[in-house]
Amino acid sequence: MVDLIITNGDSAGELLRRTLQGTEVLPWRDVLHEGPVPLTETREELSAARVAFLADAGAADPSVLENDFEARYRGLSISANFDRVILWFEHDLYDQLQLLQVLDWFADHPREAETLLLVQTDDYITRQEPDAIVEEAALARPVTDAQLDLAVRAWAAFRQPTPEAWAHLLREDLSALPFLRGGVARMLEELPGPDGVTRTERLVLACLNAGSALTSVALFGAVQKMEDAEFMGDWSFWRLLDGLALGAAPLIAGLDGAPFQAEDKARMEAYVKSQPALTTLGKDVVEGRADWAEHQPIDRWWGGTHLTNARLWRWDPETEHLIAPL
Repeated sequence: MVDLIITNGDSAGELLRRTLQGTEVLPWRDVLHEGPVPLTETREELSAARVAFLADAGAADPSVLENDFEARYRGLSISANFDRVILWFEHDLYDQLQLLQVLDWFADHPREAETLLLVQTDDYITRQEPDAIVEEAALARPVTDAQLDLAVRAWAAFRQPTPEAWAHLLREDLSALPFLRGGVARMLEELPGPDGVTRTERLVLACLNAGSALTSVALFGAVQKMEDAEFMGDWSFWRLLDGLALGAAPLIAGLDGAPFQAEDKARMEAYVKSQPALTTLGKDVVEGRADWAEHQPIDRWWGGTHLTNARLWRWDPETEHLIAPL
């Protein structure tokens, strides 16, 4: 028996490949909580939107990204050649969005009964010992029609031009996918709040407001520890810091070497060792005296929703409700 495992990325995939004999691994490799994930007529159009965003953000050369996306779908297209396909995704937001996308594909490309399986736990693959991975492999269970149906609805909701359908999921029974509710709630928190910043941005500002001098890399670690389920990699975090420091109305200062550039080793070292601090506006936002959106141009994507100052959907973390654009 030869299995195909689909998982979140290269590190997890390599560990699973080494640990579980007779398996091939297809890493998914996409930060779907960042950038555009719009409703499109074809998957090629969606891939093109993702490639354009990731290339512009400096993730890789466009040709490399295009090849990676095509290889990913070629892997799916030959998945019927494997005895079983095992979807192995973690409980955090990064993985839950990937899981929805993959399940949505299999809903349109059904397999024989009990040959599509799912492993879901509340632990991170790369932090586990081989024995634990073998034990988790034994927990793989066939994907149900209820799971497929929920994934199709949730994936479509995420890609809508407003976040309303995604927020509405919190009123539904999501138990078919046990970690989806946490992912839905956490993604909503990445909408700007009444203060104009997202939850992650708010955590950064809170850490800096606490008074401890933290390097950029220590700040990343501190913010990660404040998450119930860590989902953001360092590449995403450096982009977030750059946004706080380099916009028209910066909330932090002292970020040496910004923007982050991995190919420039000297600048990268200066960046991770720098000790950012709040600006006056940053202090005002932390203390509730200012709304960053009134000072800062906003033009970014949240799933299928294009956020701008004129069309700014927000999430109120106190009342846990959407705030529609005025």
